[in-house]
Amino acid sequence: MTLQSDMTGHGLAREGVAARRYGLDGVSRLLTLVIVALPVLFIAAVGAQPWIDPADLLRDPLAVAELRQPECCKVYYGAVSNLGVLVWMGGAAICLFAAAVVLAQGARVQAAVFLAAAGLLTGFLAIDDLFLVHENVLPALGVSEPVTYGAYGLLGLVYLAISWREILRHNVVLLFVGVALLGTSVVIDWMFHSEHPMRILLEDGAKLTGICAWVGFHVIAAWTILSAAAVRPVRPDHFVQPAE
Repeated sequence: MTLQSDMTGHGLAREGVAARRYGLDGVSRLLTLVIVALPVLFIAAVGAQPWIDPADLLRDPLAVAELRQPECCKVYYGAVSNLGVLVWMGGAAICLFAAAVVLAQGARVQAAVFLAAAGLLTGFLAIDDLFLVHENVLPALGVSEPVTYGAYGLLGLVYLAISWREILRHNVVLLFVGVALLGTSVVIDWMFHSEHPMRILLEDGAKLTGICAWVGFHVIAAWTILSAAAVRPVRPDHFVQPAE
């Protein structure tokens, strides 16, 4: 057995210990339920409240402003959409920071690559959501939405090719739920162009819940990996030799 494989084996064992120590092993189902249920209940509350048109809260603020002319604008336009962008950005920042910490501590390189890939992809999706890249920017440049979705799917496959081993070590059900809900949102947006409030509620509700599940999966994975790195014994070569 090589030194690298031995270190990797110890690293995986420590992640299992860290997951049990911080309660992540036994409550993964509960975490999945909470992460999915909270945005669902939030979206239901947005749809049920009588004061503001739910579409004004759910849709992108620019789209709402265009529809509401000349009444524009209200500070709550696109509030739920903006919340989704914040969750994207928070997840990207956490993953990239965790990747840097794992590398700095000399822990498993595979884990750092997984976290870095997740952070970059999540950050890219945040930028797309914030600036309406696939809806406005790329179509204005002559790139159709089917081509854009195909390119985004290819990015997702690259992420899976890089990270599938690490993904399977964590709560993969939560990631599957997130991808399925984000895909559902895309399908609703692509196939149904009605302005019916229920369609908007379903599309944007699936999107927000999918974002929370995607980010929740990666944040929990980052916590588990960092916890394992925190309990990792320091290698002798990490000590700085005093100058004679």
